[in-house]
Amino acid sequence: MRLGIVVTISAVVACAPVPDRAHFTVEYYREHGDERNGMVAQCANDPGTHGNDPDCVNAREAARRMGVGTLKDLPPLGLPLNLKPPNER
Repeated sequence: MRLGIVVTISAVVACAPVPDRAHFTVEYYREHGDERNGMVAQCANDPGTHGNDPDCVNAREAARRMGVGTLKDLPPLGLPLNLKPPNER
């Protein structure tokens, strides 16, 4: 009885599809902007097919990481220095 269960479980596990592996890492996509942007565009164009594709996930993560911290590179906004509420002016 136990042998039958072990054989059945082994057969099911052996027949399970192998998960897809990404062709490129997040670091690769960070260093290769053209390929990252192309992959992100391809994934955005057909999210039903490519939404959870490992390369799509890696490209989106690389794009997210590249976007973090860019606010410090923006020029000053030119906000007024008068910080008093409008009713006290």
